Amino acid sequence: MKNLSIKIKSLSKKNTANNLLYQPIILRLKNAGHLSTFNKLLKQPGLMLVDTITDQIKDLIKTKNPQKKFDDDELQQACFKHLGKTKAECYGVWVYYPWSNRMVHLLDEKEFVLVRTSRNHYKITPQEQKLLATKKIGVIGLSVGQSVSVTLAMERVCGELRLADFDSLELTNLNRIRTGVHNLSLLKVYSVAREISEIDPFIKIRCFEKGLHEKNLDSFFTKGGKLDLMVEESDGFDIKILSRYKARELKIPVIMEASDRCMVDVERFDLEPKRSILHGLVDHLDVKQLKTLKTNEEKIPYMLDVLGIETASLRLRASMLEIEHSVNTWPQLASAVTMGGGITADVSRRMLLNTFTESGRYYVDVEQIIGNKNETVKPVITKQNSQESGFDFKSAIKDIPLTSEKNQCLLSQKEIEAMVVSACKAPSGGNSQPWRWIYKDGSLLLFNPFEPGLSILDYNGLASLVAIGAAIENLEIHATALGLKTQINYFPLGEENKLMASFKFYKSTENKSDNDRWMRAIDLRMTNRNRAKREPIENEVLNKLVKVAKQTEGADLQFITDNRQLDMAGDLLGEIEKVRLMEPMGHHDFVNEMRWTDEENLLKRDGVDVKTVDLTNAELAGFNIARNENVMALIADWNGGGAFKKYNKKAIDSAGAVGVISLNGNSKMDYIMAGRVLERVWMEANLQGLSFQPVSACLFLYARLLKGKGAGLSAAGSHQLKKLRPEFERTFFIKKNRQEMFIFRLSKSVRPSVKSLRKPLEELFYYF
Repeated sequence: MKNLSIKIKSLSKKNTANNLLYQPIILRLKNAGHLSTFNKLLKQPGLMLVDTITDQIKDLIKTKNPQKKFDDDELQQACFKHLGKTKAECYGVWVYYPWSNRMVHLLDEKEFVLVRTSRNHYKITPQEQKLLATKKIGVIGLSVGQSVSVTLAMERVCGELRLADFDSLELTNLNRIRTGVHNLSLLKVYSVAREISEIDPFIKIRCFEKGLHEKNLDSFFTKGGKLDLMVEESDGFDIKILSRYKARELKIPVIMEASDRCMVDVERFDLEPKRSILHGLVDHLDVKQLKTLKTNEEKIPYMLDVLGIETASLRLRASMLEIEHSVNTWPQLASAVTMGGGITADVSRRMLLNTFTESGRYYVDVEQIIGNKNETVKPVITKQNSQESGFDFKSAIKDIPLTSEKNQCLLSQKEIEAMVVSACKAPSGGNSQPWRWIYKDGSLLLFNPFEPGLSILDYNGLASLVAIGAAIENLEIHATALGLKTQINYFPLGEENKLMASFKFYKSTENKSDNDRWMRAIDLRMTNRNRAKREPIENEVLNKLVKVAKQTEGADLQFITDNRQLDMAGDLLGEIEKVRLMEPMGHHDFVNEMRWTDEENLLKRDGVDVKTVDLTNAELAGFNIARNENVMALIADWNGGGAFKKYNKKAIDSAGAVGVISLNGNSKMDYIMAGRVLERVWMEANLQGLSFQPVSACLFLYARLLKGKGAGLSAAGSHQLKKLRPEFERTFFIKKNRQEMFIFRLSKSVRPSVKSLRKPLEELFYYF
């Protein structure tokens, strides 16, 4: 075995040296030096010699005499006559391919080109073929570029090719690059150069085996004559942009083919020297920033800027969300790459001949051109989002009996408005703001205007009840600051009515010394989704939060602080969040609760401003891709969604503690009380300088699964939630005699500069 290993290493080393060879040796035996080299090469061990020169001469004769029909004898005689006194072995050239140790006898260049391109006529006229032979084309990137380069050479659209790529062939490349397994680890430029030389040894090839970079740009574009066309297929976004700036400076046209939907991008800088790079799609990009991109995940938003999210195929968009989760990089198929090579060669030829002179972006989408005519389109969920529901204040109060008492305080509109403003600063799921307020005859009425269950996380209105509880807590704090005592009547018309509570106010003699602190906390409280390095939270602070929670009878607060347990919690929460977003109803909520633009945010003043979410460029691109329900359906079919798990896990990765609020009951009243406990704990955490972010989607999903028996959930989603439930109960201290109400993370993150907006008071409050 030892000797075998030595032998393998020796042969492998020899092959490594052979991998640097890519230029054939062309020998004309009438030249004495060439004859000497030829004789030496004939002694090469294992040499393969191919001599079909007489057949090639016969093809030449037929090509020159298309009107004549030769029989075999006539053709043989014509061949002898053509050779004259020249011996057949000395006619034409011998081409030695050192990488394969093969010697091939061919017609010399002029005759070789004539015969090889004869079947091009008259799709390409002889005059056009002659003109094309003077053209120089540079190809950057040799995955798609391999198919383009070989097709350009086969059609002989140019006389010189400059190939730039620093990468080597890997096994994963063989799904789309036509080459053999014996070429693995060979530089792509050499592989393509070899393939072209074996098709046509007379095409001049220059290899830039270190790829294209700022130091060799000039050489690539101008050394040996200026390029006539640049074919850009690079994965490097800095080079993608820099090469275009150079091409524009030199007035060289550019073509790029993206194998997705066979998109062809043409920029005629030769005719439009002031044209914006990539049609202006990348004017906002910083080239210096592009150089720092290392991972495929980091490149995604820039790639989408170049390709365009809306015009990319569904499968590519869905695949983008799986990069560095279930796949390493974006997909490309041999069928698309091969077709792209042909289309790019066709367009390149017409550009060089100036029969096609326009710039633009074009698609040859085979799935659209050749597809089922009556394809069934999945219905899109069109439920009205809860935030968009109207509320008729006058109708709401019409049948509610209101009475006032002698010692009751009747508040001015200014006083009650200030109180309601404080209440409306409370948190709510997705910033839905599930409250409408009416003040009449000394009573303040609180309604939930939304139909229960419109949101996947609001089964039976439970999530809204938590938000309403938080609003009530704020209201009572503000009332106390005004020297008032609040009398609260919960569900005065029953739990199924939209009237959640009524309030009456009385003069109070009680002096709560810490109430100013809580009033300050109402304005201070905010969701902080910023991520930071995990830092432990001091036990003294955590104990204060527990004490605040336990001030409400039956409430408890427990913390996860151990790093290993926090990591487990992050994995689990990420898995459950993935389930939520894979559900059609959950995806609908995600799309509709996010505010994607400043205009939308200012118009609606609810939902989650995307600027409040700590996202990398790649994550923001992923969020935008995920807005499409058909993309998400594909990811669900693939059992993917790792990107969503990863994003949510990152939140826990920066958490110093995860808190779980529970109560010893699970009635609607208990959910309201949970909201009151939550608001106090949240405000205390912010007062202590901690960042607070809810991570409670899991609880309300389980409410739908367990209380609602999975209503609205898919079979797959229900199955996955059930599967995760035992681990969930262990991780988050869930006990049979208690109801989990809220989960949140605490961290020491930088305070956000942007806060989610609230609806204007006139939409939320009516004073009769």
